Amino acid sequence: MTQQKKIHLIDTNIIIRYLMGDDINKANLAAELMLKVENGLENIEISSVVTAEIIWTLEKFYKVPKLEISNKLLTIFSFRGIKGFEKGIIIEALRLYASHNIDFVDCYLAAKSVEKAMPIYTFDKKDFTKLKADWETP
Repeated sequence: MTQQKKIHLIDTNIIIRYLMGDDINKANLAAELMLKVENGLENIEISSVVTAEIIWTLEKFYKVPKLEISNKLLTIFSFRGIKGFEKGIIIEALRLYASHNIDFVDCYLAAKSVEKAMPIYTFDKKDFTKLKADWETP
């Protein structure tokens, strides 16, 4: 019987250092880890909250365009060692985020709403209509 590898949660700062390389020592350590994740030698989970923080940091602090952010994160989410119960929802949210002028959190809610068949309470009917999510006003 083979022992299953432990899954680690990953913090925003690891992904930011990996993508931006602006602290060379930390960027090198992050790159080594992510190479292991890419090849399935390490398992990590990137939570939806961490994904939202990564996007906010890249968008607001580093001024990275939305399409580039989405493409980079979709690449990371394709790594063999990425695990987690919301992986499919986050991937769909990233696709919506890349193709609409809508915040990631709303894209995440829309993706989760569709997958789980759960309507969203919102006052923002315009964005959720664009995202084809089931919504209601309270």
